[in-house]
Amino acid sequence: MRTLLLILVILVIPSTMPTNMAAAATPAEAALPGGTIVAIDQERLTLTILLPTGESRALPVREARLLHGLTVGDHVIFELNDEHTLIKITKLPTDPAN
Repeated sequence: MRTLLLILVILVIPSTMPTNMAAAATPAEAALPGGTIVAIDQERLTLTILLPTGESRALPVREARLLHGLTVGDHVIFELNDEHTLIKITKLPTDPAN
């Protein structure tokens, strides 16, 4: 009887879980590129980011609205499209202890 119950639990519970809970994050989601903003050019729609490797890159921004609320010194994570244009920028919260 316990064996039958265990088999039912093993077979039924995974099929009732939402698919997003059963799947782990993809490598792209787990490691979004990020860095620190060192320059913002509103006219040219570019954002220069200092990467953790020490390299600084000026990246084109798809839309001006993505630059709103950002300032030099902000820590961000971002997504690029196939043309290496910024399509999403997320400002990270600052740690008051630093």
